[in-house]
Amino acid sequence: MIVTPTMYLFKKHLQPHLVSISRYMHNHAFSNFFCCQDNFLVNPDKVVDLAGTLEFIPSEVHPGKRTENLFQINDTCREFATYFAKRIADDVFPGMYNMLIDIRFHMNDVYDDEMCNKGWIHNDPASVAGVLYLNKDTRDFDTGTSMFDKVSLGGFKNPDVKSRNDFNLNKIVSDQYKKDLEDNHSHFYETLRSGNKYNRLIAYDSSIWHRPNNYKMSNGENRLSIIFFIEKYEFQKHNSMLKVQPTWRDV
Repeated sequence: MIVTPTMYLFKKHLQPHLVSISRYMHNHAFSNFFCCQDNFLVNPDKVVDLAGTLEFIPSEVHPGKRTENLFQINDTCREFATYFAKRIADDVFPGMYNMLIDIRFHMNDVYDDEMCNKGWIHNDPASVAGVLYLNKDTRDFDTGTSMFDKVSLGGFKNPDVKSRNDFNLNKIVSDQYKKDLEDNHSHFYETLRSGNKYNRLIAYDSSIWHRPNNYKMSNGENRLSIIFFIEKYEFQKHNSMLKVQPTWRDV
């Protein structure tokens, strides 16, 4: 049976949340999940060309600019988003169907202050999420994505909202912004890093702490990607093709 992915419009702005991981610790089929697949699209150049026709909009709650949800822009974007969602369900999250999904292009700005080219460590209010890197001829280890464990026992300071909004909307770098960013980074230990490689897709349980490592590409381009968030989904476990019946119990 073929199930068409359900279009889901996330909140207009999706803010990285600086709260305890327990808030987003999920019990679902892809809890604690991470995968990386190279050469995900057959023709990624066609998708980069599509991104070049679209409007990217800044937001006060995240660095860089994003398109609207691709399901909502035009027929071509909707056709691609449907294809992309089906590929994710079939090849990345097998057994997933009827998901509520948001898919957008994202382009990062670059800042003169090197510290400000580093992303905030956060988790997302969704079940799973992922990134498809779209800078051609790029193998840039430093501009990929890392996963983290939170090592501090305390909570976060509440970041100054005005300085973050000014940074995200107007690229204004303040001492307060840098102070809050440094405090954010101090709570974590890096456990995994994926490099930025053209047409590489990573997907993960979105309760895992993560960040874009650096916005400044070595080839001088703006960091371009597709980001997706799946808030809800249904799941049917596939039966194993292996006939062996192990006696070991992992308990």
